Amino acid sequence: MKAYVHGMNRRQFLQMLAIGSGGLALFGRGMPALAQATPAPPVDVQLNTSGWPIEMPIADAAPGTFQAGYARAFQTWLDLNPGVRVQQIEFNPWDAAGLRTAIAGGTAPFTYPIGVMGGWNVAGIQSAFAQGAFADITDVFNRYNVLDMLDPRVAASTSRWMAGDRIFGIPYEVVSSQGYFYNRAHLESIGMERIPMSWTWQDMREMALQLTTPDRKGLAMAAYALNWILPSYGIGFDGLVSRYPIPGRGFNWRWDFTTFVDDMVEGVELWRGMYFDDQSVFSDPNYWDFSQNGPLAAAFYDQRVSMTPGISLFFSDMAQRMNITVAEADQMMSFVRAPLGPTGFTPEQPITPSAWAFSPDLSAEQLDKGVSLFTYMLLGEGFIQTMQHIFQETGDLGAILRSLRWPYANRYSESIPGVEGSLSQAAGSNYSAALNEIFDQPRLPEVGAYIPAEVNNGPGDTPWYDKITRWAFTRDPFDVRAEAAEMESILNQQASTFASTLDENAFAEGIRRYYADWDALLQQTAPLFYEQRFRPFYELRIAPNFG
Repeated sequence: MKAYVHGMNRRQFLQMLAIGSGGLALFGRGMPALAQATPAPPVDVQLNTSGWPIEMPIADAAPGTFQAGYARAFQTWLDLNPGVRVQQIEFNPWDAAGLRTAIAGGTAPFTYPIGVMGGWNVAGIQSAFAQGAFADITDVFNRYNVLDMLDPRVAASTSRWMAGDRIFGIPYEVVSSQGYFYNRAHLESIGMERIPMSWTWQDMREMALQLTTPDRKGLAMAAYALNWILPSYGIGFDGLVSRYPIPGRGFNWRWDFTTFVDDMVEGVELWRGMYFDDQSVFSDPNYWDFSQNGPLAAAFYDQRVSMTPGISLFFSDMAQRMNITVAEADQMMSFVRAPLGPTGFTPEQPITPSAWAFSPDLSAEQLDKGVSLFTYMLLGEGFIQTMQHIFQETGDLGAILRSLRWPYANRYSESIPGVEGSLSQAAGSNYSAALNEIFDQPRLPEVGAYIPAEVNNGPGDTPWYDKITRWAFTRDPFDVRAEAAEMESILNQQASTFASTLDENAFAEGIRRYYADWDALLQQTAPLFYEQRFRPFYELRIAPNFG
């Protein structure tokens, strides 16, 4: 891949950041193949994996388990690709600093999650590709017809794995908007059958208080609660009415936390009212992990809380941790997207693919085999073989759903060849209906899909998180208005010290399209927010520079 940054090639650029990493065990032969096919010509290729989703097979896995089906499919692929060795290395691909170090030193695993290097947003992901953090896999992606293996909704959402006509990743999972799992029996105790998608944060406050009893809290919440609440007002580090573009003045973005500072005050007071006054929230400054493995989910499992934050993919994991079937989980809980702001706005995407990149240090042969293995095991024939094995041994569609997070990024979320029955029906009517309702919402414009990738990312979000975490939990007196103005000044001063790498005309053209699409969408989906927040902010901050 030819990626150059101000006179430096990719390696030179990344080596400025760090170096590093190590290795473990090899996997090659020794397990029976499932099928006979014409092997590819022999090669001498080694692929280093850090584990999930390309895990090392377990040779003696119990029949009917995911591990058993996966091991047989993995061996089939190895038999079809003689000379390829797969080695497990000890490496944490979720550690951004460690991953950056490994890429710089040429010791990264052959594939890793794109979002880690890209800050989990489109602009950061596109920037990471421009910096050379991901291999350009366009040719091999097309060679293996990967696009045809994807769910059409995933294939249509390209901004997190494609830049222009270049491809740098392969979608693996389908992520819903951030939302909340809720206990259906608890909800029925306050006279509600389900939580509607139209609920607001004020609705949540009232609901959480009603659900709170001497033995439980109504809501579990992560430490960065205000980073969920304030964005529904359009306010955040990259909020729609708190960050704005400027043309040809060094770094192309500035911040405005003062125009709608009353909204910030309202959002902070809402949260603090829930936490301190109502005492309806299970949270503290140390609860940053809202995953299925964290303390918030654990409180939900134990029924010490009635609602817990998450993403839809946690559903099957949560069922496993509660030691219940998928059908039982569907009766026990359901899922809803995060609440709307008071004027009907949400910053949450209905559906987002989670994609994986490939190391830019792979040789052409390694890249070919790496993409082949990844797609075979996770999107294509290996996936089918794995799921067929589970069903043949168990006769249980629920076992398939518990084995991998459903729905899938590939084409088999509804049915799998050779497997009888509907997966959506097996997932349960409550959960499936909730997901379909979320997935059917319109996609939101993402600025990184409209403008060229910026190599210089600009100021970091530390000032924002420092403020909102303190506002959320401190007992010390503070003034949101004064501190918001201070934060705005700090970020804008930092921004003035950065230089942009973008063509001014290309940036302006993309910005005009970006805001035009928001304008059209908000008129239909959030007319009150459009009239009271978006249009005033647009006229104040956008129109003077971009018309």
